[in-house]
Amino acid sequence: MDTVAVQGEDIISTIDMNLQEYGELLMQNKSGSIVALEPKTGEVLALVSTPNYNPGLLVGRIRSENFARLSADTALLPLFNRALQAKYPPGSTFKPINGLIGLQEKVITPSTVFGCNNGYLFVKCHSHSSPLDLIHGISNSCNSYFCQVYRRILENPAYPTIEDAYSKWKEYLNEFGFGKKLGIEFTNELTGLIPSPAYFDKYYGKNKWKALTVISMAIGQGEVETTPLQMANMTAAIANRGYYYIPHIVKSIGIDKKIDQKYLTKQVINIDSANFESIVLGLEEAVNGEAGATARIAALKDIIVCGKTGTAQNPHGNRKDHSVFIAFAPKNDPKIAIAVYVENAGFGATYAAPVASLMIEKYLTGKVTNAWSEQRILDLNLIDGDNPER
Repeated sequence: MDTVAVQGEDIISTIDMNLQEYGELLMQNKSGSIVALEPKTGEVLALVSTPNYNPGLLVGRIRSENFARLSADTALLPLFNRALQAKYPPGSTFKPINGLIGLQEKVITPSTVFGCNNGYLFVKCHSHSSPLDLIHGISNSCNSYFCQVYRRILENPAYPTIEDAYSKWKEYLNEFGFGKKLGIEFTNELTGLIPSPAYFDKYYGKNKWKALTVISMAIGQGEVETTPLQMANMTAAIANRGYYYIPHIVKSIGIDKKIDQKYLTKQVINIDSANFESIVLGLEEAVNGEAGATARIAALKDIIVCGKTGTAQNPHGNRKDHSVFIAFAPKNDPKIAIAVYVENAGFGATYAAPVASLMIEKYLTGKVTNAWSEQRILDLNLIDGDNPER
């Protein structure tokens, strides 16, 4: 069945090689991932997963031996693509979505104010000014605010039952790409988890669970699981004020510059674009606001960065939580949307936010001005001993 060889067509990647290289440099000696997207097209600018491996190990006669050795490394998991396969609780980076849904369902307005007394019922919160409106609820990352928003969503009298209200909430999340594969070209992308009402019926019984049963999902904890790719895509959708293009890594194929049509199809989210403006203002305030803003470490001179910190709980023993940050910039003409996860590194502002800030500045300006922050990240070693709780 031998036939004459046919020359293949050239594939042009969307990856920005300078940004990819810089992201891999920043994430050396750390476990985690960076996903950067071009919001207006869905093109993947950087897809970093660490620890990784030298691709040269899988070339030549010794590749089988090397593959077996890499597969056997259960400590570092170098073959595990965290950007597409790691399922994390999104933590506080999930709050803007619940704010959006609350606005769309008309259970809150941008001026709705909630108080916080270091928490809401059994959900704790850090000390901050109180009461807060939506914008400052985002910028201060108030757990109490979003627990009360979520409770209003699920107890909305417009729906006959909590199952109906919850199903509508889940429908919005599915529109953002949560709970399903987004459809990037890689076959190993995972879906994450947005449970169905039947999931809770199984554990608590039909009609035996309510808003307080699942209240931890208000702040991106509990049963909800998302991948870094999904969080970067969510950020792109917010940056676009209500739409996204499926993330993809192939820019064009051959002289005809062909590309699968699905990557050129706008995915419109059924939320009024006006509702996104309050969320964007909250994300802007989180980075560029006054006292209480949780992400000021990510601010850049002459570039308005909009972002949100998150601390994703780590269920594995006594290890630290994961540091998470999502952001886009510039505010009014977004050119990059990014999600950064640094595992076992604590609060989102500690490490993930500086990494994202460095990546954004590098991409938009071609240089980095905060040499101290860059060196701090480069010197950080969370694998070989700097983090005794790892």
